[in-house]
Amino acid sequence: MTLGGMGRNTGITKIKDQWSLVNRAGQGVVAGEKMGSSDRARIGSMKCVSDFKRARQPEQREQRRQDILQSAARLMAEKGFDQVSLNAIARGAGVAKSNVYRYFESREEIFLTLLRQDWDDWLVQFEPAAKPLADSGDIQKLSALIATSIAERPRMCELVSVLASVLEQNLSEQALLTFKTESMQLSGRIMAIVQSVLPTLPAHNLMAIGHTLFALIAGLWRLGNPPEPVQKVMSRPELAAFQLQFRPALELALNLMLKGASNP
Repeated sequence: MTLGGMGRNTGITKIKDQWSLVNRAGQGVVAGEKMGSSDRARIGSMKCVSDFKRARQPEQREQRRQDILQSAARLMAEKGFDQVSLNAIARGAGVAKSNVYRYFESREEIFLTLLRQDWDDWLVQFEPAAKPLADSGDIQKLSALIATSIAERPRMCELVSVLASVLEQNLSEQALLTFKTESMQLSGRIMAIVQSVLPTLPAHNLMAIGHTLFALIAGLWRLGNPPEPVQKVMSRPELAAFQLQFRPALELALNLMLKGASNP
């Protein structure tokens, strides 16, 4: 037998052995066969590769992309942003970590995508809710509406709070440019709504209001939702006056900011 023939036979033997493992995984419970941890690990790896090979059509690739996003969202809801690794996201989506990079360039890009989705969802809710306030000049009601609708989206708030310090730190120049361009468009939509309610608001203050809104969300969310050791200390009765509630604090800050920005 030639060396080439031996190589082909070895490859065929490996394939047969792999599919034998899959069959054992499906029949082991019935047959009462116990499988070792190494076998289970090999099967898990094979399943990821097999699943990836099936994701070749555009709709299949989009479904795989959504699987990754849903895995990240689920893990963040369970553990919090800081505790979610790319390995965990890959496992939750049923793919190998290396395959995640075919859809997203980094963990940060995955969460930026979730943040963009949250922003869009928020605006879909906020735009019609603000229409009854058009031309009213009612800063108090507008501030309350913004603060309440934002506070109802904790994932969005948490991602905004780590936007500058974490999410924008591990992106290619092109990905960052795309995100910043979309962010500017988002700010424009928000400011158009604000101006529809406050028509006398000086136009030169609009962009500053957009920047300040995101800064307020980022800072106040972290203060109102500190790490567990800080929460434990802040729960002491003598510190009650120092505790911060996110929604009321955001509403007050927006009220003061918009009143100040309304002055020529």
